[in-house]
Amino acid sequence: MSSKLAVRSQRRQLLMGGLLAAFFLSLAILFTMLKTVTIIVDQDIHRITTWRTHVESALAGANIILMEGDVVEPDPGQKLVRGMEIRVKRSFPVHIMVDGQEHQARSVGETAAELLAREGVSLGPLDRVEPDIDHVVTAGELVKVIRVTQEQVVIEEEIPHGSKQWAEPTLEKGKTKIVRQGQTGLRHKIFEVTYEDGTEVDRQLVDTVMVREARDEIIGLGTREVWKTLSTARGAIRYRDLQEMTATAYYPGPESTGKWADGYTATGVKAGFGIAAVDPKVIPLGTRLYIPGYGHALAADVGGAIKGKRIDLCFETYQEAIQYGRRKVKVYILD
Repeated sequence: MSSKLAVRSQRRQLLMGGLLAAFFLSLAILFTMLKTVTIIVDQDIHRITTWRTHVESALAGANIILMEGDVVEPDPGQKLVRGMEIRVKRSFPVHIMVDGQEHQARSVGETAAELLAREGVSLGPLDRVEPDIDHVVTAGELVKVIRVTQEQVVIEEEIPHGSKQWAEPTLEKGKTKIVRQGQTGLRHKIFEVTYEDGTEVDRQLVDTVMVREARDEIIGLGTREVWKTLSTARGAIRYRDLQEMTATAYYPGPESTGKWADGYTATGVKAGFGIAAVDPKVIPLGTRLYIPGYGHALAADVGGAIKGKRIDLCFETYQEAIQYGRRKVKVYILD
C-alpha cells in the first residue's frame, strides 16, 4: 500500500515539474517577443514596448493613425525588431495645376520634382515648373506645370522687283515699251516659335531661304528720231516734234527790252525778225523752229518772263510787235 502511494507522489512531482518548466518556457518565449521601439511623428517622439510583430500594428497599438500621403519608414509591412526607430512624416495639402486642370494632392515637404513624380506627372524636356523643381513645397502651395513646345514656322515673303530704263533705238523717240517683264522674288523666313500651354510666347528667326530671285522690269525708251512733214505755202517742212505754246512778240528796241536794248540776243546773235526767245529747259538754244503765222525762227534769246511753254517772237518794229499781241501757236521743232 505504501509503495503505491510513493508511486503516485512521484508522478505528481513529475507533473508539477513539467508544468513549471512549460510555464517558464512560455515566459521566456514571451520575453523574447516583447520589443521596445521608438516612433517619431514629425517632431514628436514616442517610445513603446509592444508584443506587436509588424510596423503597421505597432503604430496602431500606439494609436497613431496614418493619413493619406503620410510617409512611414521603414515600410508598414516590415517586421518589428527590438530597438527599431519608426519615422512618420505627416502630409499636408497642396495644389497641382497641369494641362489646364487643378487637383489637390498631399505632400510631406519634398521638392516640387519629387511631388510631381510621386503624383505621376511626367515632364517634357522643355516644360517649366513654378516654383522651380528644386523648391521645397509648403502647405497650401500651388505647383504649376507649364507645358512648353516648339515648332518651326515658315512664312513666305514676296520681294518687290525694281524698274530700269534703257535706250531703245528701234522705238520712236518719246515712246516706251516693256522690254522685259519684272518678276517678284520669293523667300521663306523660318521662325522657331515657342508655346506655353498652347499660347505663343516667343518667335525667333533662325533661317532665310531664297526661293526665287526678284528680276527688275526693263522699260525701253525710244531714241529713234521720226521726221514728219508739214505742208506750207513755201513748200514742205520736215519737223521732229510739235509743241503747243503761248506766243508773245517783242521789239529789240528800248520800248520792249528797256536797258538791255543793245540790239543783240543773249547768245550774241543780232536781234531781229526770225529770232525767238525761249526757255532753254523746254527748247534748247540754237534749235530751228517754224511757227505758222510767223515763219521760220531761231531759238537764240531768253527772257525773264519766258518760262515753260512760252515763246517770244522778235519783230523789226514796235508796231508789228504790238499788232501780233499774245496768241496760242504751234511750234514745230525742225532740228
